[in-house]
Parts: sequence; C-alpha cells; structure tokens
Amino acid sequence: MAERFSMYVEYGAYPHRKRPDDTELAAVQEWTNATLVFLRSSYGRKEKLLTAMPEALKP
Repeated sequence: MAERFSMYVEYGAYPHRKRPDDTELAAVQEWTNATLVFLRSSYGRKEKLLTAMPEALKP
C-alpha cells in the first residue's frame, strides 16, 4: 500500500505515513480498540488512502 501511494511508514510513538521527501501525510493510532487516522489536510488523495487502509488489512 505504501508503494501504491508513494509513501513509506516511519514508526515512533505511532506509525507515520511519509513521502520520500519526509513530508508527513498521515499518522495512525492503532493500539486501542478504535483506530484513529490523522491526515494532513493538504494531501489530495485522503479519501483514496482512507478507503485503501481497511482493504489492505482484510485477512
């Protein structure tokens, strides 16, 4: 999925999705019973990324 959206994942307090130039696009809090996704408002493919995340996590 990272390759599809031209990004990589950097792990810290929570995973960050970043572009190759280190611009942060999204952060995901995934350690509770609810997953929160924080997206940079300037990212033009927000909706496509949000739709792709659950699809990528399906067993």
